[in-house]
Amino acid sequence: MLRARLLILFLCGMIISSSAQEKFLIKNNKKSDKIRFEMVNNLMIVPVDLNGTELSFLVDTGVKTSVLLTVNEEDTLLLNKTEKIFLRGIGGEELIPAYRSRDNKFTLGKTSHPNLTLFVIYDENINFSPRLGMPVHGIIGYDLFKDFIVEINYPQQFLRLHDPVQFTRKLRGYSQLPMQFYQDKPYVEVDVDIEGRETRATLLLDNGLSDALWLFPDEKQIKVPEKTYTDFLGMGLLGDVVGKRGLIGSIKIGDELLENIPASFPDSLSVQDLKTYRARNGSIGAETFRRFHLIFDYQNQKLYLKGNKWREQDFTYDKSGIVLEHSGFNLIESYEQVLSSIISKNENQNEIIMEPTFFKKFELKPAFTIARLRENSPAKNAGLKVGDEVIKINRRNAWKMKLDNFTKLFTSQEGENITMEIIRNGRKHIYEFRLQNPFQ
Repeated sequence: MLRARLLILFLCGMIISSSAQEKFLIKNNKKSDKIRFEMVNNLMIVPVDLNGTELSFLVDTGVKTSVLLTVNEEDTLLLNKTEKIFLRGIGGEELIPAYRSRDNKFTLGKTSHPNLTLFVIYDENINFSPRLGMPVHGIIGYDLFKDFIVEINYPQQFLRLHDPVQFTRKLRGYSQLPMQFYQDKPYVEVDVDIEGRETRATLLLDNGLSDALWLFPDEKQIKVPEKTYTDFLGMGLLGDVVGKRGLIGSIKIGDELLENIPASFPDSLSVQDLKTYRARNGSIGAETFRRFHLIFDYQNQKLYLKGNKWREQDFTYDKSGIVLEHSGFNLIESYEQVLSSIISKNENQNEIIMEPTFFKKFELKPAFTIARLRENSPAKNAGLKVGDEVIKINRRNAWKMKLDNFTKLFTSQEGENITMEIIRNGRKHIYEFRLQNPFQ
């Protein structure tokens, strides 16, 4: 199952000079700008224009700087005023060589920044696109949110950027929470119930995390529940993040109470660099956020939320043990039927006869490969292996599906039968298993 948790941490102590021009502005001084996004596993991906090149960026409240990923070094020519720096990423001690690029024109919708600073990472191993099934060239967060009041509507898949000066909307029915900031990242205090023990927790607002909730275990407040299982939790810049998954009783965010929530408890070594803010106890992710209409007001340090049509949906979790990724394309052979007209040879009749004609055609279709398998999971126990290419699932061609389709299938009802046809070492194999609750 795809779980693309994009986690980025910058520990370089970088200081960026500011000026009056270094901000996003809406064209023609409009009150707001509505921007459509594509949602993949709860994550928001928007089309942008960077110095005249069309790209796709993840919108992520959990990052303080704008990042460009998965490009070639030759693409440096598209950027302005570059200088070499080093970054540290989650999951490892090693420093990552990168570039800082100033004075880039960045546009999304009718909103643009004339001289945005980007941090550019050139490493083919740092590529989140396969886990999302679509290109993701970069990430933007604080740079965008600081200049607007940002409204997010998950069901209708749009965000609206409001000019703070012209924003006069009355937010009736919304729950209001104060946000606190550390290193330009937003935090809120919430009440968490873990196996009957209530505690106050300070959590990062991180909609670049597709999970519902991450909690950092400690000796005092955050205890790992008794019923858990070990799993791969996400991808960092320098390695994978692993830990435990369990269920907690509830989380109260302002006036909103959510119950029976799947929570992840990262291994302390995987995220030891995450706690640059000593008060932080974890993160609230997009699986929680998507249940609310959200309004972020960074300038006044307030978060407003109101339940949407997904508010009462049960939380879901993977019951297969599979992490899939997009692994390129296959050449698929198919036939297309067209009707050809033939004029009748009978001179006494004015007839046109239509006859079907078949044309063979070849198309490039997406290929999907098993990237990870959870130990003791139904898929692993059935005999599936990392590297298997999925051809069909429940008799449906895999190339006709998106990664979100697999996710919905693997989080469906316990006991659901899954039949997978795969290719391994050039040979086809068929495996069957049933979805199983990992917490039992």
